[in-house]
Amino acid sequence: MPEINVFIVEDELIHAENTKLSVEEAGFGLCGETDNADDALNAILNAKPDVVLMDISLPGKNNGISVARLLREKNGPPVIFTTSFTDTETIKEAAEAMPISYLVKPVSTDNLRAAVTLALNQTRSTSSEELEVNDGAVFIKSGNRLQKILIDDILWIEAAGDNYCKVVTSNHQLVSRHTVKKMVEELRSNAFVQTHRAYVVNKHKIDSIHEKEQVIQIATDQIPVGRTFKEALYQQLKKL
Repeated sequence: MPEINVFIVEDELIHAENTKLSVEEAGFGLCGETDNADDALNAILNAKPDVVLMDISLPGKNNGISVARLLREKNGPPVIFTTSFTDTETIKEAAEAMPISYLVKPVSTDNLRAAVTLALNQTRSTSSEELEVNDGAVFIKSGNRLQKILIDDILWIEAAGDNYCKVVTSNHQLVSRHTVKKMVEELRSNAFVQTHRAYVVNKHKIDSIHEKEQVIQIATDQIPVGRTFKEALYQQLKKL
């Protein structure tokens, strides 16, 4: 079984040492650690751990909650919050960052092993079930089934909240647990061009561009064109 690598973000030395001991006793590897939220994001992305153990309260302009949000936006590793606080308000705020789990400090070996195992199982399940690309089609989870969508039939893809996007065709509007950027990467097609920070369109489906209103017309729908994407959009259209 491959080693599971853990990254620890903890500013209290006694808890950091205890957590490292629990990581070792659980049979996991430690691939990095930091005691500052402002350094955590880049350090985690560079270390590429399987799981992050994130203290909620950290020094710096950021805290554990804001770093967890940024990791979600960048499709980073799953986060397990570690905290000494169990009050309702703290837990409510932390829940908005959608961590995989919580561990109350001091972190015990058994609780850590269980939380990490559940985190990895959930992440793998989501990854394998929600999106499969095969022979010019994408299979997106819809309810209890995988819905087949031909990539050429996709009209546009739009952001639908943190770490989710909506894939739109003439007949379907399906939400997938992927960012717009990640979805386009998975589709591996040069048909898609970004027109706005929240929208990517199939350039072959564009009917017209309204330059004054700064919108693209696709059938009866209008998609916004952001100023920073306008030039790249026109360059792509010249290649048609």
